[in-house]
Amino acid sequence: MIDFFRKWKYLDFLEWQKFSKNTVIIVLLLLYVLFSPFVIFLAKEIFEGAPPPFPNVNSFFEFPLIWEYQGYVGSWFVSFNLGFIIIYIFTSEVSNKTLRQNIITGLSKKDFFLSKIATMIKLSIIATILYYLSSIIIGIFHTPGSDINLIFDNNFAGCKFFVMCMGYMSFALFLAILFRRGMLAILAYFAYIHLLEVILRQIQLYFIKSRSMIFWPMNTFEDLFPLPFYRLPDTWLEESLGFKPLQTTGESILFSTIYTFIFIGLSWYFFRKRDA
Repeated sequence: MIDFFRKWKYLDFLEWQKFSKNTVIIVLLLLYVLFSPFVIFLAKEIFEGAPPPFPNVNSFFEFPLIWEYQGYVGSWFVSFNLGFIIIYIFTSEVSNKTLRQNIITGLSKKDFFLSKIATMIKLSIIATILYYLSSIIIGIFHTPGSDINLIFDNNFAGCKFFVMCMGYMSFALFLAILFRRGMLAILAYFAYIHLLEVILRQIQLYFIKSRSMIFWPMNTFEDLFPLPFYRLPDTWLEESLGFKPLQTTGESILFSTIYTFIFIGLSWYFFRKRDA
């Protein structure tokens, strides 16, 4: 176990040496840290005085709803910033020939691959801590008479956020390894998340009106922190579909974890089979 953590620390250190001064990585991380905790305050301008069924805008910042709204906002930054970073750190090594150089100088393929997984875990932990702290601080300042039970009535929010981060980044790593070219992998990543899977789910719904349509991979990651309005009772969407449009918390955590392992497994399979 000690040897495992030593190797993990060493691989993480290698990644830090390679990318700690990279301008693209620094900019993406700064944008994430500076904006993801505070974008939620735009809701005050957008939803101020909105009629029912929209909730009072103040509830966006109060416990326990702050966990859901902040998680939803964070999911956009995770899918864009962190997903982009994972694609960049792999494809840039391919284009700059540092992947081949690392293998030649003695770093095994397995260790190189594990270094990317270490980066994913590290970014997920940092993002989850930032999400947790920002939600608590915003909630405390906006919730009258909040107590410890109300503050942590969050439906496994920290666990869900970490799983969501790992999910998006595992998919990004899979596409980076599959395509190996940065622009192509980035286009495929955003096209699938925002367009292709939506189209495929609608095609399935047209031919097979079944709850299975909500278990596609990106929708599963999204259902960890869905658009909170979908949780309103008796929504028109549920009435039109004939089934609940969202996964339960347990379902979204379970299937997101399964998809994450699938994407990591496929990433390792294709990486191991291809030349450096």
